[in-house]
Amino acid sequence: MFDLILKGGRVYDGSGMPSFTGDVAVAGGKIAAIGRLSGPAKRTLNVEGLAVTPGFIDPHTHLDAQLLWDPLGTSSCFHGVTSAVVGNCGLSLAPCKRDGREAVIKSFVRVEAISRTVLEEGVEWKWVSTGEYLDALGSRLGINVAALIGHIAVRHYVMGEDAVEREARPEEIAQMQQVVREGMAGGAVGFSTNQNPRHMREDGKPVASRVASHQELLALVEVLREMNTGVVQLSGGGVDARGRIAYASELARATGRPVLWQSISHSWTRPDHWKGMLESTARVFREEGLPIYAMTQAKPFENRYTLLDAQCFDEFPTWRAVMFMPVEQRQKIFADPEARQKLRAEVNSPEPSVFPKRWDVIYVDEAKLPKHKSLQGRSLEEIARNQGKDPLDVFLDIALEENLETRFSHVTTQGDPQAVCEILKNPFVIVGQSDAGAHMGYDARFGYCTTFLGRWVRDNRIMSLEEAVSKLTFHVASIFGLHDRGLLRSGLAADIAVFDPKTVNTVAPEYIQDLPGNERRMIQRATGVHHTVVNGEVVIENGAPTGAYPGQVLRNTPPPRD
Repeated sequence: MFDLILKGGRVYDGSGMPSFTGDVAVAGGKIAAIGRLSGPAKRTLNVEGLAVTPGFIDPHTHLDAQLLWDPLGTSSCFHGVTSAVVGNCGLSLAPCKRDGREAVIKSFVRVEAISRTVLEEGVEWKWVSTGEYLDALGSRLGINVAALIGHIAVRHYVMGEDAVEREARPEEIAQMQQVVREGMAGGAVGFSTNQNPRHMREDGKPVASRVASHQELLALVEVLREMNTGVVQLSGGGVDARGRIAYASELARATGRPVLWQSISHSWTRPDHWKGMLESTARVFREEGLPIYAMTQAKPFENRYTLLDAQCFDEFPTWRAVMFMPVEQRQKIFADPEARQKLRAEVNSPEPSVFPKRWDVIYVDEAKLPKHKSLQGRSLEEIARNQGKDPLDVFLDIALEENLETRFSHVTTQGDPQAVCEILKNPFVIVGQSDAGAHMGYDARFGYCTTFLGRWVRDNRIMSLEEAVSKLTFHVASIFGLHDRGLLRSGLAADIAVFDPKTVNTVAPEYIQDLPGNERRMIQRATGVHHTVVNGEVVIENGAPTGAYPGQVLRNTPPPRD
């Protein structure tokens, strides 16, 4: 007897081959049969008119902490995501000595905007090694999780606070290599590093991986070549995007392993730069056979921030210095006309930056004072024009009146639909830079897959649904070595998404107050996603959790050595 039959759906098996109408049967957490089925089942779900696909695999999340207090992985599971990769951008919660938690927290708080309260109250820190962290994580999960070993954590594990002060000595590099070896043997699927010059800790010091020598990084990724397993994930690297591609290529040559570099996207300040990035990635792949892949988002990155927590000004020296000052001092500088001239000159400079330098795409997202509520949803350029003021003065004046608590928003990347279409279609691009679990107070990109399927595949017809499903499933699974996921095949894991291709999409994010310490976060629901099945059990049915927790830790199994 089957445990479950999904009856009469349109089956997209993840391979990219033509879809077909049929039934999918599940038994013992595995796909048991596909076709026209008539055997008995404990439960049958009628899915006529719906797409039945492998569960989506999110390759770039920061759910490391969230899954410890929210094992279902909301909101990812609402969108058909059945597996997520944590430990990206050099940031992981393990390895971590018991006296080294503070160093790890400082990096997560600043880079990923995860509340200190959440990390202190929502995480019990019962582990030291990567394997022990995976054991703790796997005690109760709604979705599957695979983990990367973060370079930042490895440096702090071996060097303590010296990790943010100096390069490692040869003996320390050797110790770090052993830590990575043990982490891979404990089940990690790869190694991540962060070379992004904008990424700093809560105290203004660079994240530890940025202090590492190039020799150290090559030595650590060499472990993956030695063990013949795993992927390398690279955040930053090189002085610009093309330099980043060269950096990624060097890591691929050193390891022979796939390298995922972050990221490729349209930017307001360099609107055509993505074209050269795509060309360079394709050339390296085709001419040298190096497995390097660019990551991208399927939806614009809408940055929401206040002048208490903004990171979008970190590229500007004066702004960066001010944003690390105490709030009262920060307010005095923002109010000073002479200081404003320096701040204005930096945001008006011709140099490319994350900050868009276009006041017409910067909006008042959430005002605190009643007299400012009418400004919500309006651009600063429009407000400035109506008030006869400079947009920067409007920006700072509103913020100062509200004790810097005014929330602003702007689209940082992926604002040009034509550019996004071309990026998403590229075969060397991985769709899935959701950052789920990070930036919980001001960003929600959980629905990268439903946005991709709805806006880009259905509405803009950039590719067939068969191709799109493969890009979200088998393409990711094959890169990460998740050999029993990403396809609907008899004997493989029964991770399944069921959705309506006519209505699938994301809805606007909403705030809920359920974080540890009673803090709020943004969640995002989907339309058109009927069921999410993980290891044969329905975890989301008609958009609502069922209470099932069948998720597993997807541990890497290194091949035996000769």
